[in-house]
Amino acid sequence: MVKKSETIAAVEQSLAKELPDVEVVDVDVGGGQGNRLLRVYISHPQGVDHELCARVTGLLRDFLQEHTVEVSSPGVERRLRKPGHFRDAVGKKINVKTYRPVEGQRNFAGFLVAAEADEIRMSLDDREVSIPLEEIARARTVYDFE
Repeated sequence: MVKKSETIAAVEQSLAKELPDVEVVDVDVGGGQGNRLLRVYISHPQGVDHELCARVTGLLRDFLQEHTVEVSSPGVERRLRKPGHFRDAVGKKINVKTYRPVEGQRNFAGFLVAAEADEIRMSLDDREVSIPLEEIARARTVYDFE
């Protein structure tokens, strides 16, 4: 079984030469044998449209032998995976789930106030908390519809 990080690297490498401005935000691999699904979430400085998704899908044709490939924008509630994603989200509301408890809890909702090389700081309702990046299992921005 190929690790997710290896799949992400392979997808990024497939796109780097032809579409250097396209950022691979995240990759999901799912399904079972014979029914594998590869979801690729991309971002681009000028936005993501159907034409760009089609171009990316074409560049990922090597993956089509073993997977159904879906390419899309990550949407308004974006996953935060790379240190740069966290830096770009400073000042925004985010949700974080950790592998192990940090200060007695694993789920956090609040505003991201700082993103360093090895940790983030969040402002919660009643306090500020620092979370090491290596402890973050999942994180995403939260869009407030109000």
